[in-house]
Amino acid sequence: MVSITLFLTALLINLFYELSHSFLYKTCLESSLRKYVYLMVKAAIFDGFAIVLMYYVARGNVILFIIFSLTFAYVWEWYSLKKKKWEYSSKMPIIWGVGATPLFQLALTGLASLYFMAYF
Repeated sequence: MVSITLFLTALLINLFYELSHSFLYKTCLESSLRKYVYLMVKAAIFDGFAIVLMYYVARGNVILFIIFSLTFAYVWEWYSLKKKKWEYSSKMPIIWGVGATPLFQLALTGLASLYFMAYF
């Protein structure tokens, strides 16, 4: 039951996060509405599954969860940029060669998801 609740919570929080920082992606700015919606939903689903997976790999340890999520996000962003899966707009802040908002996204949205699960 924790997996389903965590996934659904993470999905909703990540959908909001994806929508709020999508203007930092040239890929999103140049997409049709149909493709934009597809990209947002696909990214939120992927992030929801990633958060559940990292939660279980970290065995509920918040510090390990943060380390795993930052590491995973960095590697995924770097790989995706090299493979041209997406492209940043000129407004994206860059840290260590990747976008700042996607770098911190899984850690922040994952912690927010765990918080909402624990207190709501």
